[in-house]
Amino acid sequence: MASTDSCEGCGFRWSSITASEIPARTNEATEQFVGALLSSAPSVNARPTPDRWSILEYGGHMRDVFMSIRERIVRASIEENSVGSPIYRDERVDLGFYRFDQPDDVAIELGAMSRLFVKTFGALPPDYEKRLFTYSPISNARVTILWAGAQALHECEHHLGDVHENQRLLNA
Repeated sequence: MASTDSCEGCGFRWSSITASEIPARTNEATEQFVGALLSSAPSVNARPTPDRWSILEYGGHMRDVFMSIRERIVRASIEENSVGSPIYRDERVDLGFYRFDQPDDVAIELGAMSRLFVKTFGALPPDYEKRLFTYSPISNARVTILWAGAQALHECEHHLGDVHENQRLLNA
């Protein structure tokens, strides 16, 4: 989770995001992400450097991010003082939970999870985007549902940049 309002890597600013722009921007970034997944064969599983995930791993991560943040938002909408479950992003990769993923499957799943996230976010009752919750027991940061929606958008746009960088590095 960002310790400031902007991401050093991509310049994303959480405080500049409005609830109304999250669905369209998320849909656009997801479409591009899916296109990159499907057009990156045969290098979709390759890591250009040991410290970077593969394009397929970034796709699996984004699928899981949409599921995780959606569930945090649902829980925060229902429970007072809710605490979101941690995603354990690195552990998922390190333990090999993405090793059986295939590009076509991840593309379908990523699209589906993104649409489900967008539908859920769009269905929020008025003013629910202001509800506070603890993002994760690991961070203990109190955030709004709007911030969580912006975080999902940030993850998608930021990792789309990572995927484009992987494509550049792998095709150099």
